[in-house]
Amino acid sequence: MVVRSMTWLRARVSRGWLLLLVPAAGLFTGCNELPGARTDPANTFAYGGTMARELGDLYMMTFWWATAVFVVTMAAFFLALWRFRERPGNPIPRQVHGNTTFEVMWTIAPTLVLVIVGIPTIQKLFELEHPPAGQPPLEVEVIGHQWWWEFRYPAELGGFVTASDLHVPVGRPVQLALSSEDVVHSFWPPRLAGKRDVFPVPATTPWRKNHMWFNVAEPGIYYGQCAEFCGIQHAQMRFFVVAQPENEFLAWAQRQSQPSPNASNSEGQAAFLRGGCVACHVVNTSTPDPNQKLLGPNLAHVGSRLSLAGGTLENNDENLARWLHDPQAVKPGTKMVLPNPLSEEDIQTLVRYLRSLQ
Repeated sequence: MVVRSMTWLRARVSRGWLLLLVPAAGLFTGCNELPGARTDPANTFAYGGTMARELGDLYMMTFWWATAVFVVTMAAFFLALWRFRERPGNPIPRQVHGNTTFEVMWTIAPTLVLVIVGIPTIQKLFELEHPPAGQPPLEVEVIGHQWWWEFRYPAELGGFVTASDLHVPVGRPVQLALSSEDVVHSFWPPRLAGKRDVFPVPATTPWRKNHMWFNVAEPGIYYGQCAEFCGIQHAQMRFFVVAQPENEFLAWAQRQSQPSPNASNSEGQAAFLRGGCVACHVVNTSTPDPNQKLLGPNLAHVGSRLSLAGGTLENNDENLARWLHDPQAVKPGTKMVLPNPLSEEDIQTLVRYLRSLQ
């Protein structure tokens, strides 16, 4: 009976190891693909800056300690199964109800592991609380809306406002002050930093804003996402961090602080008024009132942005026409409504006008 039981157990264990090889093969295949996956917009291991790398190193340290604990625990478990397995002729083992030495050891060992992991974790959290000394950070105010992101730049750059696209200079720390106009959101640029919750903050208590910082090592476009469920279009609340060399960033900021040459186009402005767009949007490059609440994004220079509808659509003529024709069909639940129905002619006029705001 014992021999049959052991044969059955060995067969089941062999099949179990074969089943474990399937996900393991996928895991190692994924590791081999990591260099090519660095273009993956949400790949947190494709570090884009100092903050991301520091958090990644902290995660890997914790991961390897957890792996070591798992290996030791499993090794002890299988050793006990093998060492004390039932064998013909063996008497029933002496029954014991406790071992003080072992109990002290398996209390002290996890405590030591937690201390070893906890001390550098706490140290790193304090180190990363503020951007590194040296170059002054670019300070940007971030405001979360259902379902888009607003970015307000400092007065020394012109005090302009953008939506969905956060332009930053390469190598320079970026300090963000985070708040929400409605519900709780979470600001997350996966390749640049961790997640930071964004809370509604009354104008009377600005000190309640959350803060975070990051820097970007290389020029490029980095994907961002709201990471806190905030309503029906939570998954479509995206943004893009556009990292540029310092001179290109300053040139971009100079253009953003100046009115677009086409902003005063009379035909476009007339369609803008007929459609009721002014009820929620402005085309304004001047410094906004800190207490001003925008119902919809500021459309100054909207033609130069990467996306429309809170990061949902690529910014081109076709998508803009779709959005103006029926916002609810593109992004169900969006707060953009059309108080006055737009004719096809008005839609085409608005597309030409808004796309010309470069």
